[in-house]
This record gives sequence, C-alpha cells and structure tokens, in this order.
Amino acid sequence: MNSNIKNIIFDWGGVLIDVTMDKFMAECNAVGISFRKNEITGTHKAGFFLEYELGNISDEELRNELRRRAGRDITDSELDRIWNTMIEKVPEEKLELLYALRNKYNLYILSNTNGIHWDNVAPEVFRYKGLGINDFFKKVFLSHKMHLAKPDREIYIKALAEAGIKAEETLFIDDSPINCNAAQTVGINAVHYIPGEDLSKIFK
Repeated sequence: MNSNIKNIIFDWGGVLIDVTMDKFMAECNAVGISFRKNEITGTHKAGFFLEYELGNISDEELRNELRRRAGRDITDSELDRIWNTMIEKVPEEKLELLYALRNKYNLYILSNTNGIHWDNVAPEVFRYKGLGINDFFKKVFLSHKMHLAKPDREIYIKALAEAGIKAEETLFIDDSPINCNAAQTVGINAVHYIPGEDLSKIFK
C-alpha cells in the first residue's frame, strides 16, 4: 500500500458490515411491501429512499411509507426489524483488522445510511475486545446527518475538511465503483472492494 497513506475512510455497508438484500426483500414480500426497480440496491438508493438517507425524510415518515406500501398497519418495532434485515454483522476478522489498523492509521467511516440502521445496529456491531465505535474511528460521516450522499463530490470534500486530513494521504474503500471514482476526483486514493473478498489484502 502507498506509504504516504495516514488515513483510511471505510464505507460501512458492504465493506465492513454484511449487506443481506435477499433476506430484506423476502421479509418485505412477506408483508406486501414492494419496490420499483433500482429503488433499493446493495450499494445505492433512489427516490424516496435516497431522500431518507439524505436526512430529508424522518424515521417516522419512512415507517409510514412502508405501511402505505404494505396496505396495512405494522408496528414501528416490526418495521424497524424488517428494515434492519438489510444489514447483518461485522465479521470478526474485520473487527480484528480494525483493531490492528487503529494503531497505524486514522480510521473513519463515510456511509450512505439512515437513522434506523445506524442508531439501532452500529452501536452493537462494533463491540469488540471491550471497544466500541468511538475507539475504532476518529470520526464517522453519515449521509443522513450531513444531508449529502455519495457519489456527490461535496460529501468527500466536507469529510476531508471536517477531519482535517489531506486527500493525498487518504485511502477510501467502498463496494461501489461509482463512489470510488467520485472520491478520486477530489484527489483521494480509492480501492473498490468486492464483498466477500479478504479486506486485509488491501493492507499487505
């Protein structure tokens, strides 16, 4: 890896945490919730759901839209459970990798995500060897908090500025080639990670 790299920015879904779209779609189909083509994929969301990840739509508005699509009343807790079947866990080998990398690099997360995912899942999946999110990462950059989403160039520029880091000293890892290309346009080094591959190979 480039010896000038001091900072690593990880995508969350698909890079660190496993994304399980088949499971999510099966849960949605079981209660009558359907989506238009490309409205929700493993790497990108569109329309209403992109607006949710931009923080322009509240958690309650998302739940109400899912209820509308189902055509029946479903409790908040059940909708949150269904929504969170989209993501699963951070595998132990990736937690061990983060544990080792945190002493060598400044680690960050830059994720297109939302309140129901992040608030309910993130605190649990990063518990490891007595550590948590704030022990692994210097800062997390979340689309719904920033009102920006990848691949918008502005989200990368803002993340660099808020972290106080230089693009040329930063490596960005994402499972979307589009997001990687966007990062490179602002001078960030980028690696396209394919889910299921050995993430540690990037650092060897």
